[in-house]
Amino acid sequence: MPAMKVASCSNGRRLTTRPLAGDDFQIICIFYGAFRLISLVCAVPVWVLIFQLRLSGVEMLPGGHPFWCRPDEIDLWGLYMNPAEQHIADEQNFDEATKHQLRAMVIPFSLYLTVSLLYNLLDIVLILAIWNAAAIGTPVEPRGREKALVSMQWIKLTFMNLLLLTVLSSGVYLTHSGRMYNYGCSSLNHQAVDEYESSVWFGLFSASMAVYAVELLIWPCAIMNQVGHAISLHGRQTSLFRLGHFEDKEGAYAQCIGCCIQCIRWLSCNRLGGGSIQAKNDLKDAAIAFMEFMNNEVNFDIVLSDVYVAFMLLNRKRREVRYKLGKQAKIDKKQTNNAELGNNEIEGGDESNNSTSSPISTVHFSVNHADILNRRVLSDNDAADMYILRQGARYSQYAKGVYTDYPSALLQAGLLDGGWDGLYSPWKPGDQHSLLATFRLTEFGFPSTALIFANFTNKVMATPYCILLDEVERTLVVVIRGSVTLEDLVTDMQWSSIELNRVGERVGFDGRGKYGHRGILTNSKWIYNDIHRQQIVYDVLRDDKRNPFRDYKLIITGHSLGGGCAAMLANLFKPMYPNVKCYAFCPPGCTVSMNLATECDEFITSFIVGDDIIPRMRGENIEMLRFDFLEMLARIKVSKIAAFRDSRRPCKNKDLEVRNKRVLYARNEIPNTEYYQKLKEFKESRERVFDQLSPVDTRLNIPGRVIHLIRFGDDTNNRYLPYYTSRKFREIHFCLDSMKDHSIKNLSDVLGKVVSEYENTSANVSNDDDDISVMSENSFGGDISEEPWFVVFSFPRGLVASLIPTFLAVAAVCFSVIGNNLCTLFERKLIDRPSYNMTDQDGYEIIAGVSYGLYHYGVRYFNEANKTYMTQCKQYPAYVANDDYIKLARAFSAIALIIGFPIMFILCLTSCMKLKDRTLRVMATLLSLVAICQSMIFLFLNSGRCVNDPNLVWNLQSELLWEKCTLHGGSKTVIVASVLWILVAVTLGFSNRLGLLEARVRFASMNVSAITTK
Repeated sequence: MPAMKVASCSNGRRLTTRPLAGDDFQIICIFYGAFRLISLVCAVPVWVLIFQLRLSGVEMLPGGHPFWCRPDEIDLWGLYMNPAEQHIADEQNFDEATKHQLRAMVIPFSLYLTVSLLYNLLDIVLILAIWNAAAIGTPVEPRGREKALVSMQWIKLTFMNLLLLTVLSSGVYLTHSGRMYNYGCSSLNHQAVDEYESSVWFGLFSASMAVYAVELLIWPCAIMNQVGHAISLHGRQTSLFRLGHFEDKEGAYAQCIGCCIQCIRWLSCNRLGGGSIQAKNDLKDAAIAFMEFMNNEVNFDIVLSDVYVAFMLLNRKRREVRYKLGKQAKIDKKQTNNAELGNNEIEGGDESNNSTSSPISTVHFSVNHADILNRRVLSDNDAADMYILRQGARYSQYAKGVYTDYPSALLQAGLLDGGWDGLYSPWKPGDQHSLLATFRLTEFGFPSTALIFANFTNKVMATPYCILLDEVERTLVVVIRGSVTLEDLVTDMQWSSIELNRVGERVGFDGRGKYGHRGILTNSKWIYNDIHRQQIVYDVLRDDKRNPFRDYKLIITGHSLGGGCAAMLANLFKPMYPNVKCYAFCPPGCTVSMNLATECDEFITSFIVGDDIIPRMRGENIEMLRFDFLEMLARIKVSKIAAFRDSRRPCKNKDLEVRNKRVLYARNEIPNTEYYQKLKEFKESRERVFDQLSPVDTRLNIPGRVIHLIRFGDDTNNRYLPYYTSRKFREIHFCLDSMKDHSIKNLSDVLGKVVSEYENTSANVSNDDDDISVMSENSFGGDISEEPWFVVFSFPRGLVASLIPTFLAVAAVCFSVIGNNLCTLFERKLIDRPSYNMTDQDGYEIIAGVSYGLYHYGVRYFNEANKTYMTQCKQYPAYVANDDYIKLARAFSAIALIIGFPIMFILCLTSCMKLKDRTLRVMATLLSLVAICQSMIFLFLNSGRCVNDPNLVWNLQSELLWEKCTLHGGSKTVIVASVLWILVAVTLGFSNRLGLLEARVRFASMNVSAITTK
């Protein structure tokens, strides 16, 4: 950020790079780097072919024709072994016209190769320069980054595009000349054009031309898009997508949200309901909240990459909070006999909690002490604590069953009238024997619990619930279901606070100055009225000596939305049944106001697991999340690409604090940039507006006492420690664990484990490594103890330790493949030179010797015309036998590639995954073996082809005197390949030290940069 300004228009508008900022140009570099890679892949084979032909001594124009014209095959082995009997005549069709065609092809072919090579090299240099320039500064401090990038972009727009146009023009000219001059082949070869254009060489050429054409069109298309957008904005007076012409903006936004909900309904094939939703009335609160959240006049000029990097770092910072909470939980677990445990201050916090009159002003990114202070651990030696935990574990099973278990069982038994939204009412008021006809929860593990009533009507203002009679606990339990359908979602979104004075007057409590969630209150009143209509609660709990259930207690429970409704319903039943108790599991964080929540401490208990997002969802937390995100951008002290790579690189929990300090400023060290000034002004204005719209007295919180179950232990042995804690869960965590922790099944299992562990006093906390004392996740969560094993371009062992072995291995494979296929590895010269070879009408060539390769041989002769020695290569004929030394040399060369190529492929993946040290040591050992195998090619020197007298081996008619084999130019390739394999083995063996050295250098450079910045 911000988006870079490329040019200015006369009307004041600017041509920008949005949606990319200046520090996002690494993305463009990667994009253009892909173009360069494709073009080089298409062009390099031609250059490599020319180089290999030259290196091997093969003529580009055998017989005067290009190699693609398929001249007649020549038996060079027969020429070498029996030169006196061989005679190669000149082709009869090679006339002066053909020579003219060949000469005419040289200019366009040379022009295309030269210009394309020049363009690719210059563009690679420019890409590297742009990459380095984009890494200057931080996301909010350009430090001259834009000036450098703008100049480079103008070079790209002008000079490089002109050069690219020249490349395309030369390619078109080459194709035109080729078709006109038959691609340099004989004029009598009428199929030369079709044969060449159907070959792989023309396919590579066409692919490179297509890449160049697409690349040339990118910038004009981008510019025209910007110009067209400016013209459309200038000429547009009104827009269908702007809601300013609506008199009722709230209704318009509500309709938009309603359309989204209806889309979800259609995509779910109506399985999630949603048919009874009236958008304009039911979604009014959501529309107002959305309008208010988006209503700000400050433009921070943030792009998508800023959002991604900031949330990645924010998530990692909060992962550090969870890790420290887990460490504190381990300490507290060892001291559960103390009454006040949670007051220990966590080590490493770099922010303090400066409480003010406005909770929204306390924005923190590290450990939030509001979640830590004023808490204590539930003790297994405290009977009251154990009673609460056992009750929570039991009633959470009921809250889980009301979702699908109970209605499914009733449907299967044929007892539910009306299907999934039906009614089950076997209890007859005044008839105690009707209990015998009720449905027992035997199949769910509660044979002494009877289901005496169920109403599964589901609407925006009606929530399914059931009534259970628990004969073991001697309680009458009202269980309310949580959110399942789209109607429930709409109820959740009716989160405006409403005063409880009117409903308090009707049920008998003082509701003045007390507020509740509008949707929860509406549905709670519906349940309250329905229960009174059925008269079941009154009939079961009536104070009558003949009533066997008169001493039963009323328990109200539920999960999620059902938990909020249970807490509200408990307040409604409190005047009539003073002994009512409520167990709310993961209730919404905006259920009742603080004064009412405090009054409910005696009879309402809320259970929250880990990082559950629902109890943290309230207005001030959402505002704080926005400030967390915006301030996180200001805290980044490295370039965006460095922050991106660091956030994606796997990190152990114990290293989180150090890693975060490397890339983030402390809150008191944030530079006073223009962006940070705007952020502080925006924060102050939002605090004033929020205090006006949502006074402190009307803000909603979690009801009753709060028991927070904090996770500690690793992913194979999740353990939880229950705390009595404050209601101020301020930090919203975005990870998969957030939703998993909200699951009623997970909560029920966690409470069961906690109760079992507390009952088994022998289960003590093990001295685990701090690294696994709390679960960790990746950038968007996950149920794993470490980061993902495969992250693209994360370089887990460091950039140097990952790239150096990879590049060396790629080079070693290339040299090995080239060396194995050269015909100039070894040379055997003639002592006397009586052999002549006539290759054209006017000249004779003196054969000087022969060169050997593993699979090819070559005849080395003196070209009288050019006055140079040349080598012409050919495969060994089938009738030539190979002795054991040659077979061994070929076998060792094949083994080297069979072992080396997979290792090279694995090394290419080390930039994305971390290998174990043992794996690296095994690979280094194998690479040493590869180097030995590669050097075993020189066993060829002991073969009969190099030692024995060829006159006796091949039954030559002429007596020739030969020298022994010596190393030729191609043997240098084999030597280089062997050395490279050894270097790969060494660098791989010492990769840990290379990574450590790189980390120290980076740390030193960061310190120097920080000192320079100050």
